[in-house]
Amino acid sequence: MARGGPRPHDEEPLVRIAARRAVGRIRRDAETPQFGRLMAYQATGAAGDALVALALAGSLFFSVPAADARGRVALYLLLTVAPFAVVSPLLARFLDGSRGGLRAVMVTAAAGRAVLAFLLSSRLDSALLFPIAFGILVLSRAVLIVRGAVLPQLVASERTFVNANATLSKIGALAGMIVGLPGVALLKWPGVETELVLCALVYGAGIVPALRLPRVRGRRPKDEQLGARAGVLDVFVRQALVVAAGMRFLVGFLVFHLAFSFRREDVAAIGLGLLVGAAATGGLVGALLAPRLRRRLKEEGILVLSLVVGGVVALIAGRWFSLVTAAVLVLAFGIASGALKVAFDAIVQRHAPEAARGWAFARFESALQLAWVAGALVPLALALPPGAGVFAAGVAGNLLAILYTAGRGRARAASIP
Repeated sequence: MARGGPRPHDEEPLVRIAARRAVGRIRRDAETPQFGRLMAYQATGAAGDALVALALAGSLFFSVPAADARGRVALYLLLTVAPFAVVSPLLARFLDGSRGGLRAVMVTAAAGRAVLAFLLSSRLDSALLFPIAFGILVLSRAVLIVRGAVLPQLVASERTFVNANATLSKIGALAGMIVGLPGVALLKWPGVETELVLCALVYGAGIVPALRLPRVRGRRPKDEQLGARAGVLDVFVRQALVVAAGMRFLVGFLVFHLAFSFRREDVAAIGLGLLVGAAATGGLVGALLAPRLRRRLKEEGILVLSLVVGGVVALIAGRWFSLVTAAVLVLAFGIASGALKVAFDAIVQRHAPEAARGWAFARFESALQLAWVAGALVPLALALPPGAGVFAAGVAGNLLAILYTAGRGRARAASIP
């Protein structure tokens, strides 16, 4: 070849070629057949959960007087946190002890929720309403724990954890939005019973992709489990957990603070629709943004940015509170909490050995749910002024971001020999 002749890649810088190939590898890692089956399972579960939430929302809150609503909401909060207290210790022990436990739990959860949703369709006015709803919530919480634990087995590289978690979040948000319109239509006609039958079919469809996930057999030694758990709770994971729990506390507080505020102002129906739409859109946008943010920031940077964005918008919305600014606030917190959860899951998956992932996600998801309920209990117990409550949430979000940044700096300094 002549000295002045064309050489390979002359028309494209080598750095750009390497970057494009790296992105291609990440996409291939996240698009394995096994991960595709997990995506399908996530879609059916999220769609079923959305249909159950639609069926229960009216009877638990907006169709009863305000005094009764607070009692029913308190019972609902108990139902949301109790499943973690029931399922977490048992599930953590089973998942980490049995190498094939993840697949078994996913199949059982899909089949169990399908049966319970079908039973619920004819028992909404009976004393069995809450026990059946409790069972569905238990199985849904089990899936939430298993999803985080099983994902690293289906993704080839740590580089894809944020992308894979974001993809599952996007699939869940889209599935919930897609079934929302037909779910509401079925509630109007022919009624909630038919809507729950559809829900049972959607849940049941998740059995197929769950059965096609890889099967692993065998037991894991106890000393291996205990050694792996000791490696999970390092200082950086504990700091990230505090941030994630703080965000979940603020989300729980704002959801019920805004719901009761709009109820007192007699705009409950309009407010609910606007807030639900903003929250769903925010969660989807947050999942879309997380992989892009990961290219510029580490997971820890996403945690800080999420808190600051949510906190600043809350300060503005609290100062000029209205239905419109509340919708903007919910959108911003949806984006922030969606991106933060994706980043937090990636941190745990990066630090947790396989033998302790079930235990880690059971422990951490329980803590996050407790934080959400704790936040929700504040407006349930205290009738706060709308703007003041939102402004206080903004102050708390920004303060937590500052404390996390300072604490992480000290921890990094201490870890340098």
